[in-house]
Amino acid sequence: MSNNIFWAMILNVIIALAQIIAGIFSGSLALISDALHNINDFFSLFISYIANKIASNKKSDIKHSYGFKRVEIISAFINGIMLLGVFFYLLFEAYKRLRTPHEVLGVPTLIVAIIGLIGNILGAMLLHEESHENLNIKSAFLHLVSDSLSSVGVILSSILILWKNLYIADTIISIVIAIFVLFGSYELLKESIHILLEGVPYNLDIEDVKRKILEIEGVKDVHHIHLWQIGSKEILLSAHVVVKDQELSKAEKIYGRINSILRENLGIIHSTIQLETSEDKDCNCEF
Repeated sequence: MSNNIFWAMILNVIIALAQIIAGIFSGSLALISDALHNINDFFSLFISYIANKIASNKKSDIKHSYGFKRVEIISAFINGIMLLGVFFYLLFEAYKRLRTPHEVLGVPTLIVAIIGLIGNILGAMLLHEESHENLNIKSAFLHLVSDSLSSVGVILSSILILWKNLYIADTIISIVIAIFVLFGSYELLKESIHILLEGVPYNLDIEDVKRKILEIEGVKDVHHIHLWQIGSKEILLSAHVVVKDQELSKAEKIYGRINSILRENLGIIHSTIQLETSEDKDCNCEF
Protein backbone atom coordinates (compact mmCIF):
# COMPACT_ATOMS: atom_id res chain seq x y z
CA MET A 1 0.00 0.00 0.00
CA SER A 2 2.69 2.52 1.02
CA ASN A 3 4.65 1.82 -2.21
CA ASN A 4 1.64 2.88 -4.27
CA ILE A 5 1.37 6.12 -2.29
CA PHE A 6 5.09 6.74 -2.84
CA TRP A 7 4.87 6.40 -6.63
CA ALA A 8 1.70 8.50 -6.75
CA MET A 9 3.60 11.14 -4.77
CA ILE A 10 6.52 11.14 -7.24
CA LEU A 11 4.14 11.48 -10.21
CA ASN A 12 2.37 14.33 -8.44
CA VAL A 13 5.44 16.45 -7.76
CA ILE A 14 6.76 16.05 -11.34
CA ILE A 15 3.41 17.16 -12.76
CA ALA A 16 3.19 20.12 -10.35
CA LEU A 17 6.65 21.41 -11.28
CA ALA A 18 5.85 21.17 -15.00
CA GLN A 19 2.54 22.98 -14.49
CA ILE A 20 4.09 25.82 -12.49
CA ILE A 21 6.73 26.46 -15.16
CA ALA A 22 4.17 26.28 -17.99
CA GLY A 23 1.63 28.33 -16.01
CA ILE A 24 4.09 31.19 -15.43
CA PHE A 25 5.25 31.06 -19.08
CA SER A 26 1.72 30.96 -20.55
CA GLY A 27 0.04 33.22 -17.97
CA SER A 28 -2.65 30.61 -17.25
CA LEU A 29 -4.26 31.00 -13.82
CA ALA A 30 -6.13 27.71 -14.32
CA LEU A 31 -2.84 25.88 -14.91
CA ILE A 32 -1.17 27.55 -11.91
CA SER A 33 -4.27 26.75 -9.84
CA ASP A 34 -4.03 23.12 -10.91
CA ALA A 35 -0.31 23.14 -10.07
CA LEU A 36 -0.95 24.51 -6.58
CA HIS A 37 -3.62 21.87 -6.16
CA ASN A 38 -1.00 19.28 -7.15
CA ILE A 39 1.56 20.68 -4.70
CA ASN A 40 -1.06 20.52 -1.97
CA ASP A 41 -1.69 16.94 -3.01
CA PHE A 42 2.02 16.12 -2.87
CA PHE A 43 2.13 17.15 0.78
CA SER A 44 -1.18 15.35 1.38
CA LEU A 45 0.22 12.18 -0.18
CA PHE A 46 3.38 12.58 1.91
CA ILE A 47 1.29 12.86 5.09
CA SER A 48 -0.73 9.82 4.00
CA TYR A 49 2.50 7.92 3.29
CA ILE A 50 3.96 8.66 6.74
CA ALA A 51 0.64 7.92 8.47
CA ASN A 52 0.35 4.59 6.63
CA LYS A 53 3.89 3.66 7.68
CA ILE A 54 3.19 4.48 11.33
CA ALA A 55 -0.18 2.71 11.42
CA SER A 56 1.18 -0.39 9.70
CA ASN A 57 4.45 -0.79 11.57
CA LYS A 58 3.85 0.53 15.09
CA LYS A 59 2.01 -1.85 17.39
CA SER A 60 0.07 -1.11 20.55
CA ASP A 61 2.11 -0.48 23.69
CA ILE A 62 1.53 0.24 27.37
CA LYS A 63 0.83 3.93 26.65
CA HIS A 64 -1.13 3.42 23.41
CA SER A 65 -3.30 0.40 24.11
CA TYR A 66 -5.30 0.77 20.87
CA GLY A 67 -2.19 1.10 18.71
CA PHE A 68 -1.66 3.81 16.09
CA LYS A 69 -4.45 3.22 13.56
CA ARG A 70 -5.97 6.59 14.48
CA VAL A 71 -2.92 8.31 12.92
CA GLU A 72 -4.42 7.64 9.49
CA ILE A 73 -7.66 9.36 10.49
CA ILE A 74 -5.71 12.38 11.73
CA SER A 75 -3.89 12.36 8.38
CA ALA A 76 -7.23 12.42 6.52
CA PHE A 77 -8.37 15.34 8.71
CA ILE A 78 -5.17 17.31 7.94
CA ASN A 79 -5.66 16.61 4.23
CA GLY A 80 -9.18 18.00 4.47
CA ILE A 81 -7.89 21.21 6.09
CA MET A 82 -5.23 21.56 3.39
CA LEU A 83 -7.86 21.21 0.67
CA LEU A 84 -9.89 23.94 2.37
CA GLY A 85 -6.85 26.22 2.23
CA VAL A 86 -6.47 25.55 -1.50
CA PHE A 87 -10.14 26.45 -2.03
CA PHE A 88 -9.75 29.91 -0.44
CA TYR A 89 -6.49 30.59 -2.29
CA LEU A 90 -8.01 29.72 -5.68
CA LEU A 91 -11.01 31.97 -5.03
CA PHE A 92 -8.71 34.83 -4.07
CA GLU A 93 -6.58 34.43 -7.20
CA ALA A 94 -9.69 34.15 -9.42
CA TYR A 95 -11.07 37.37 -7.90
CA LYS A 96 -7.83 39.22 -8.69
CA ARG A 97 -7.83 37.87 -12.25
CA LEU A 98 -11.46 38.96 -12.78
CA ARG A 99 -10.53 42.51 -11.78
CA THR A 100 -7.40 42.45 -13.96
CA PRO A 101 -7.83 40.19 -17.02
CA HIS A 102 -4.66 38.55 -18.34
CA GLU A 103 -3.83 37.10 -21.77
CA VAL A 104 -3.21 33.34 -21.70
CA LEU A 105 -1.13 31.26 -24.14
CA GLY A 106 -3.40 28.37 -25.07
CA VAL A 107 -1.00 25.86 -26.71
CA PRO A 108 1.54 25.32 -23.88
CA THR A 109 -1.29 25.33 -21.34
CA LEU A 110 -3.12 22.62 -23.32
CA ILE A 111 -0.03 20.41 -23.72
CA VAL A 112 0.93 20.49 -20.04
CA ALA A 113 -2.69 19.99 -18.93
CA ILE A 114 -2.93 16.82 -21.03
CA ILE A 115 0.32 15.51 -19.52
CA GLY A 116 -1.00 16.37 -16.06
CA LEU A 117 -4.26 14.54 -16.72
CA ILE A 118 -2.42 11.37 -17.75
CA GLY A 119 -0.19 11.50 -14.66
CA ASN A 120 -3.09 12.11 -12.27
CA ILE A 121 -5.11 9.26 -13.75
CA LEU A 122 -2.13 6.90 -13.32
CA GLY A 123 -1.72 8.05 -9.70
CA ALA A 124 -5.44 7.58 -8.97
CA MET A 125 -5.34 4.09 -10.48
CA LEU A 126 -2.53 3.14 -8.10
CA LEU A 127 -4.70 3.99 -5.07
CA HIS A 128 -8.19 3.12 -6.35
CA GLU A 129 -8.53 -0.39 -4.94
CA GLU A 130 -7.31 0.45 -1.43
CA SER A 131 -9.35 3.68 -1.25
CA HIS A 132 -12.53 1.68 -0.57
CA GLU A 133 -11.19 0.30 2.72
CA ASN A 134 -8.96 3.02 4.17
CA LEU A 135 -9.96 6.64 4.85
CA ASN A 136 -6.35 7.79 4.71
CA ILE A 137 -5.87 6.24 1.25
CA LYS A 138 -9.31 7.54 0.25
CA SER A 139 -8.19 11.08 1.11
CA ALA A 140 -5.12 10.69 -1.11
CA PHE A 141 -7.22 9.12 -3.89
CA LEU A 142 -9.76 11.98 -3.76
CA HIS A 143 -6.93 14.48 -4.09
CA LEU A 144 -5.77 12.76 -7.28
CA VAL A 145 -9.30 12.47 -8.68
CA SER A 146 -9.85 16.19 -8.08
CA ASP A 147 -6.51 16.85 -9.82
CA SER A 148 -7.68 14.83 -12.81
CA LEU A 149 -10.89 16.84 -13.04
CA SER A 150 -8.89 20.05 -12.62
CA SER A 151 -6.72 19.02 -15.58
CA VAL A 152 -9.87 18.38 -17.62
CA GLY A 153 -11.00 21.90 -16.72
CA VAL A 154 -7.69 23.41 -17.81
CA ILE A 155 -7.89 21.51 -21.10
CA LEU A 156 -11.39 22.89 -21.72
CA SER A 157 -10.29 26.46 -20.94
CA SER A 158 -7.28 26.09 -23.27
CA ILE A 159 -9.52 24.90 -26.11
CA LEU A 160 -11.87 27.88 -25.57
CA ILE A 161 -8.91 30.26 -25.57
CA LEU A 162 -7.47 28.79 -28.81
CA TRP A 163 -10.88 28.61 -30.49
CA LYS A 164 -12.62 31.81 -29.38
CA ASN A 165 -9.92 33.83 -27.57
CA LEU A 166 -12.16 33.50 -24.52
CA TYR A 167 -9.57 34.32 -21.86
CA ILE A 168 -12.14 34.62 -19.09
CA ALA A 169 -12.71 30.86 -19.43
CA ASP A 170 -9.37 30.37 -17.64
CA THR A 171 -10.67 32.24 -14.58
CA ILE A 172 -14.11 30.61 -14.66
CA ILE A 173 -12.54 27.13 -14.78
CA SER A 174 -10.37 28.08 -11.77
CA ILE A 175 -13.51 28.94 -9.80
CA VAL A 176 -15.13 25.63 -10.80
CA ILE A 177 -11.97 23.79 -9.66
CA ALA A 178 -12.14 25.67 -6.34
CA ILE A 179 -15.77 24.61 -5.79
CA PHE A 180 -14.91 20.98 -6.48
CA VAL A 181 -11.99 21.21 -4.01
CA LEU A 182 -14.43 22.57 -1.40
CA PHE A 183 -16.73 19.54 -1.77
CA GLY A 184 -13.78 17.16 -1.44
CA SER A 185 -12.61 18.97 1.69
CA TYR A 186 -16.09 18.84 3.22
CA GLU A 187 -16.44 15.08 2.74
CA LEU A 188 -13.01 14.34 4.19
CA LEU A 189 -13.50 16.61 7.20
CA LYS A 190 -16.99 15.27 7.85
CA GLU A 191 -15.90 11.62 7.88
CA SER A 192 -12.62 12.10 9.76
CA ILE A 193 -14.20 14.33 12.45
CA HIS A 194 -17.01 11.79 12.87
CA ILE A 195 -14.46 9.06 13.60
CA LEU A 196 -12.34 11.30 15.85
CA LEU A 197 -15.46 12.14 17.87
CA GLU A 198 -16.16 8.39 18.34
CA GLY A 199 -19.27 8.53 16.17
CA VAL A 200 -21.17 5.36 15.29
CA PRO A 201 -19.75 3.98 12.00
CA TYR A 202 -21.89 5.07 9.04
CA ASN A 203 -22.43 1.49 7.89
CA LEU A 204 -23.89 0.34 11.22
CA ASP A 205 -27.04 1.08 13.19
CA ILE A 206 -27.14 0.58 16.96
CA GLU A 207 -30.73 -0.66 16.90
CA ASP A 208 -29.84 -3.26 14.26
CA VAL A 209 -26.87 -4.42 16.35
CA LYS A 210 -29.14 -4.67 19.40
CA ARG A 211 -31.68 -6.80 17.48
CA LYS A 212 -28.99 -9.22 16.32
CA ILE A 213 -27.71 -9.67 19.89
CA LEU A 214 -31.25 -10.17 21.23
CA GLU A 215 -31.81 -12.95 18.69
CA ILE A 216 -29.12 -15.03 20.40
CA GLU A 217 -30.49 -17.70 22.69
CA GLY A 218 -30.02 -16.89 26.36
CA VAL A 219 -29.91 -13.09 25.92
CA LYS A 220 -32.73 -11.30 27.79
CA ASP A 221 -31.79 -7.68 27.19
CA VAL A 222 -29.05 -5.38 25.82
CA HIS A 223 -28.34 -1.82 26.91
CA HIS A 224 -25.59 0.81 27.09
CA ILE A 225 -24.33 -0.08 23.60
CA HIS A 226 -21.38 1.92 22.27
CA LEU A 227 -19.97 1.64 18.74
CA TRP A 228 -16.91 3.49 17.47
CA GLN A 229 -13.93 3.24 15.13
CA ILE A 230 -10.20 3.34 15.76
CA GLY A 231 -9.25 3.40 12.08
CA SER A 232 -11.05 3.07 8.77
CA LYS A 233 -11.97 -0.60 9.29
CA GLU A 234 -11.33 -1.24 12.99
CA ILE A 235 -14.79 -1.12 14.59
CA LEU A 236 -15.21 -1.68 18.35
CA LEU A 237 -18.21 -2.25 20.60
CA SER A 238 -19.00 -2.27 24.28
CA ALA A 239 -22.38 -3.28 25.76
CA HIS A 240 -24.19 -4.58 28.81
CA VAL A 241 -25.96 -7.89 28.12
CA VAL A 242 -28.53 -9.32 30.51
CA VAL A 243 -28.68 -13.12 30.88
CA LYS A 244 -30.28 -15.40 33.44
CA ASP A 245 -28.34 -16.30 36.58
CA GLN A 246 -26.18 -19.30 35.62
CA GLU A 247 -22.74 -20.87 35.82
CA LEU A 248 -19.91 -18.80 34.39
CA SER A 249 -18.98 -21.53 31.89
CA LYS A 250 -22.50 -21.38 30.37
CA ALA A 251 -22.49 -17.58 30.29
CA GLU A 252 -19.16 -17.64 28.46
CA LYS A 253 -20.76 -19.66 25.66
CA ILE A 254 -23.34 -16.91 25.20
CA TYR A 255 -20.57 -14.35 25.07
CA GLY A 256 -18.79 -16.46 22.46
CA ARG A 257 -21.89 -16.54 20.26
CA ILE A 258 -22.32 -12.76 20.62
CA ASN A 259 -18.70 -12.13 19.69
CA SER A 260 -18.98 -14.44 16.66
CA ILE A 261 -22.12 -12.67 15.36
CA LEU A 262 -20.55 -9.25 15.83
CA ARG A 263 -17.33 -10.19 14.03
CA GLU A 264 -18.70 -12.30 11.16
CA ASN A 265 -21.95 -10.45 10.41
CA LEU A 266 -21.17 -6.87 11.34
CA GLY A 267 -17.40 -6.56 10.99
CA ILE A 268 -16.87 -5.57 14.64
CA ILE A 269 -13.34 -6.76 15.38
CA HIS A 270 -13.28 -6.17 19.15
CA SER A 271 -16.13 -6.27 21.65
CA THR A 272 -16.28 -5.79 25.40
CA ILE A 273 -19.40 -7.36 26.87
CA GLN A 274 -20.47 -6.86 30.48
CA LEU A 275 -22.78 -9.74 31.44
CA GLU A 276 -25.50 -8.99 34.00
CA THR A 277 -28.34 -10.92 35.59
CA SER A 278 -30.50 -7.91 36.44
CA GLU A 279 -32.56 -5.96 33.90
CA ASP A 280 -32.15 -2.82 35.99
CA LYS A 281 -30.50 -0.43 33.51
CA ASP A 282 -29.52 2.07 36.21
CA CYS A 283 -25.85 1.02 36.46
CA ASN A 284 -24.58 4.53 37.27
CA CYS A 285 -22.77 4.56 33.92
CA GLU A 286 -21.72 8.01 32.72
CA PHE A 287 -22.23 7.17 29.04
